[in-house]
Amino acid sequence: MRLALATWWGEGSRGRRVTQGLVILWVLSLADLFFTLWAHSFTPFEEMNPIAAAMLNQGLFGMLVVFKIGFTFLGASIFWRLRGHWRAEAALWACVVMYVLLALRWSSYTVGVMALAGAAA
Repeated sequence: MRLALATWWGEGSRGRRVTQGLVILWVLSLADLFFTLWAHSFTPFEEMNPIAAAMLNQGLFGMLVVFKIGFTFLGASIFWRLRGHWRAEAALWACVVMYVLLALRWSSYTVGVMALAGAAA
């Protein structure tokens, strides 16, 4: 049973690291999507991504969700297929770092917006 699990899990420690990286990537990507929709709906938010901005400005929230999930799935699939290569793993972790930095930016943004809302009340 243990051998079967090890075979299913992947090719050793790189497979586990890539799996962990992909889970983190998905969580942070969905958090970014949630905060984008929240900020557009409830704050004076300006989207920097021109494709997402066009969808938000036209009220195409469902299309933005499909777009974001679809491209995250595509990217995750590419990373998974190339998981045996160290360069693919390095690129995955670079993407994770970028999403962590984006999460920190979202944290700063929400704190600032809430401070302005508190000052206005």
